[in-house]
Amino acid sequence: MGRGRGETLAQRVANTRARSAGAPSAVTPDPAPPGPASPPPPLKHAWYDGPHGRQPALLLEWRNIEGHYDGRICVAAPDGDGWALVEMWVDGAMLAPA
Repeated sequence: MGRGRGETLAQRVANTRARSAGAPSAVTPDPAPPGPASPPPPLKHAWYDGPHGRQPALLLEWRNIEGHYDGRICVAAPDGDGWALVEMWVDGAMLAPA
C-alpha cells in the first residue's frame, strides 16, 4: 500500500455503492481532507501509586498550589462486582511517567 497510488478507501467505498445503485462510478477526490476542528486535549499516560497498587492512569492536567504540584487523573477503581472510572486530584508524588 503506497501513498498517492489509486483510490482512497473512501473513494472505493463510494464507487462500490455507486456501481451497486447503477450510477456512474467516477467519484472525484476531495481537494483536501478536513482537519480536526480543534486539537485533542494533551492527555498523558501515567502510573498512579494508590490504594490498589500501581495502576495505569490518564493524566489530564497539573495544578500548582504554593509550589506543590497535584495531578488530575482518570483511573479505574473497583466498584462492587466491576470497575468504574474515577477522576480525581492526587499528590504529584503518587504519579510516575508511563
